[in-house]
Amino acid sequence: MTRRIMSEEKMEWREDLSLLNKELEERIIEANEDKTLIKWSKLLPDLMTADILVVGQFAGGNNANGDKAVGLLLLQKDGKEIVPFFTNPERINALVSPEKNNCDVMRINAARFFKSIKGRTAVLNPFSPCTRVFSPFEIKVLGAEYIDKAPPVENSSDAEKPE
Repeated sequence: MTRRIMSEEKMEWREDLSLLNKELEERIIEANEDKTLIKWSKLLPDLMTADILVVGQFAGGNNANGDKAVGLLLLQKDGKEIVPFFTNPERINALVSPEKNNCDVMRINAARFFKSIKGRTAVLNPFSPCTRVFSPFEIKVLGAEYIDKAPPVENSSDAEKPE
């Protein structure tokens, strides 16, 4: 599901997703505090089967240059790209203010998202207490391991069209 967020649009979409992954976020914070990484190993299956949010310009499938549209990218200090993704709409505010910017928010299964960004680094909930960086190797392994556990994709004729 993709939604176009415009400055004049009321933030009703945020209310629809406000409880998305709240329990998961609490577990992520606990896992980040656990230096043994045991909590992360127990959390990953739930994260990979959850829906997450990606910000970018997806409507129409291509950007203004005719290139395939992609999500928002951040640059690391070394100049490498990193792909942000979010468990909840509130976390998006760290990077984008939908009230001031036109952007699309896509809700996608985490395993499907990982399969789509092979070879890239990704960061979950940047600039928040429930953040985690995933290396390209982790993305490849987790995407492959959990793609079979992802819920089936809706029939394109039945799927909600972008607004």
